[in-house]
Amino acid sequence: MNHGGEQEETGEVALAALSLDTSESRYLGLDDARIVCGREYDRFLAGHKDNPYAIFTHVSESDFDKLDSAGFGRFDYNTLTQKLAITMPTAPHEEAGTRFSGLVILKAQEMGVWRLLSSRGTTTIETRNRRKEPDGSWGPRQRYSETDIKWPTVVLEVAFSESREKVKDDAWWWLYQSNRAVLKVITIDIKRVSGNVYVTLWERGAAPSRQNPRPEARALSTLNIFRGQHGNPARLEGMDIALPFKDMLLRDPDPSYGEGDFIFSPAELLEIAENVWADMG
Repeated sequence: MNHGGEQEETGEVALAALSLDTSESRYLGLDDARIVCGREYDRFLAGHKDNPYAIFTHVSESDFDKLDSAGFGRFDYNTLTQKLAITMPTAPHEEAGTRFSGLVILKAQEMGVWRLLSSRGTTTIETRNRRKEPDGSWGPRQRYSETDIKWPTVVLEVAFSESREKVKDDAWWWLYQSNRAVLKVITIDIKRVSGNVYVTLWERGAAPSRQNPRPEARALSTLNIFRGQHGNPARLEGMDIALPFKDMLLRDPDPSYGEGDFIFSPAELLEIAENVWADMG
């Protein structure tokens, strides 16, 4: 749970950031939810809506627990308003998340710190008013064996056919609602029409204040990968995404043991984008 002094964001900003064509459905039980999710997914695949979301209202906490056990997809649940957004899995989304997580594993193994790293995956994080799943998450194993802190230190959020506002708000929530436990967020923002992929590393910006109660997250580095059209090659703008070792494992690296920042090169991220494009057709 989030017990920090920062005022908790309920998640309404995130739900409002979804496209206006995402209609809300009153929750009527598991069977009806399956029908609604199937219908909304078919509409998305047919190009009749912009995003792979289904939004339900009147979802009690016991309803949410049943849905969670049924494995519908990624959840973002607001306990205050009893609204639930379900992200239905798509191949481009899963491809990006799985391949980036694989890169994290590979780099941790190369540095010999894999055993020290806890891969939290899509473990649900619960605050007073919200339950949310990341697309990937990591932290030092020692933290979870010796303390009651459940938050990861680094989070991955993958967005497929979502607005830029929704992507930024997801990064903001992890950074500002975790009582400073989440230190960095990586977003992979995939645009459905153009195929462009935007990879960004985020950190907290200014501290909340009375004058600025909701400061923006700060983008540390960005790699823009523009999909080539009509047989032209992809074009890249930006730099390496350098995730500090200390933010991942909460200690300074020891270069004498080959430890250093987790560096994701443009070539590595382009390879992820190319696999995403293969799924998009």
